[in-house]
Amino acid sequence: MSSGSDVSVQTSKQEKTYRFSPASVVYWSRLGFAVLAGAIYTALRLGSGGIVLGTVYAVGLGVLFYALSVFLVKYVLGYGSTELAGPRKHVSLGMGSYIIWLIFTITLFNTILYAPPLP
Repeated sequence: MSSGSDVSVQTSKQEKTYRFSPASVVYWSRLGFAVLAGAIYTALRLGSGGIVLGTVYAVGLGVLFYALSVFLVKYVLGYGSTELAGPRKHVSLGMGSYIIWLIFTITLFNTILYAPPLP
């Protein structure tokens, strides 16, 4: 007879398993938002007003899209401090790459679309 020790007990709490880690999803979504913000900046020709006005528009559009990405991560995807391993990680994760990719995308698209022709 069995003593009952080989019976597996299932707990009521089941851990979520993810195909991609939450940190990876947050990072790549921020990168996508940066490329989207750069494309919209270029498509609307917000840089045509001069350096100062173009910079103000770039920063404003960048902050707007970053705020949208924070909203997406926290409320739509539901990632919090437990999934991202730290408080306020839903805000700070991927911030540096977001800024770099926003600048890179704006520069690349403006160069491709609005560069003067070669002589």
